[in-house]
Amino acid sequence: EIYFYVKPQDQMERSWDDVPSNIKNTFERLGIPEAEQKLLAGVGAQYESEMVYHSLKEEWASKGVIFDSIEDGLKNHPEIFREHFATVIPAADNKFAALNSAVWSGGSFVYVPKGVELETPLQAYFRVNQERMGQFERTMIIMEEGSQAHYIEGCTAPVYSTDSFHSGVIEIILKKDSRFRYTTIQNWSNNMYNLVTQRAVVNENATMEWLDGNLGSKLTMKYPSCYLVGEGAHGDIMSIAYA
Repeated sequence: EIYFYVKPQDQMERSWDDVPSNIKNTFERLGIPEAEQKLLAGVGAQYESEMVYHSLKEEWASKGVIFDSIEDGLKNHPEIFREHFATVIPAADNKFAALNSAVWSGGSFVYVPKGVELETPLQAYFRVNQERMGQFERTMIIMEEGSQAHYIEGCTAPVYSTDSFHSGVIEIILKKDSRFRYTTIQNWSNNMYNLVTQRAVVNENATMEWLDGNLGSKLTMKYPSCYLVGEGAHGDIMSIAYA
């Protein structure tokens, strides 16, 4: 038996100072505030079932870049969201995609406009702190023509005597001449089942790079893949697992 939804707080914060202290202490031990200030274009942090913090530097927001929770992506940018949602990984793709489509909560919404090249990465952290917790984040990333970005994902959880469950879906759309790198460092505890579907659709002369490091979990089953649908489309996948 697992919890399909655990609400960490009442609202997502834009200022790190406003994040509740118990959640903030957990992420501060991972170095999130320092990394945001020195190295990153934007940061998202999910605790249990929801994003508790999202921030994007004004330099990139002013150029039309969107880096938000998936729920705020739907609420604030419905036309972009509905055009692309579930076009890469439909609910019928596999049983874990179907489960995620039924109960998803949390995850990132990223949109990079035509010709914009982010010089520093976006980063998202996913933390499961509740025992017998199920986390079902949904992340969607849209790269418009000629854009470029790098997204880094980190995952951690404490060790419990009972099992937990993580079943995420990541959809990425690369339009003509865009370039995107998705880096995952997963260090789940040894009681976590990690079952993830992640896929990119790569259009004409676009390049997708998956860098996937799996250092933890009880069991990991992942499907990082690239659908090369345009002439000159290119995809690289490097996945490393340690058990």
